[in-house]
Amino acid sequence: MMDVSDGLVRDARRMARASGVTIDLHRSALGEDSERALHGGEDHALLATFPPDIPLPGAFRVIGRVGGAGPVPLTLDGRDEDAAGGWDPYRDWDGAGG
Repeated sequence: MMDVSDGLVRDARRMARASGVTIDLHRSALGEDSERALHGGEDHALLATFPPDIPLPGAFRVIGRVGGAGPVPLTLDGRDEDAAGGWDPYRDWDGAGG
């Protein structure tokens, strides 16, 4: 489980890479404002994975599926999602400048 305050696409990709899996997000499960949910940032929500045979706790809902490692860590409706999406807190950071 992790927060998705840097954007769902960015953070789901991070989760998939760290876990050695592919996450396939389903745009239709995100509602009318799916673009903002996928590529926005600064939202406060949690992304978690659960075994498919248990009921989801509380207000969680299914927005995709986890599969074995594939050629890319993140897909959207079964297709490679290569957009960075979200907010990158290090984009303009100069490591030398501190």
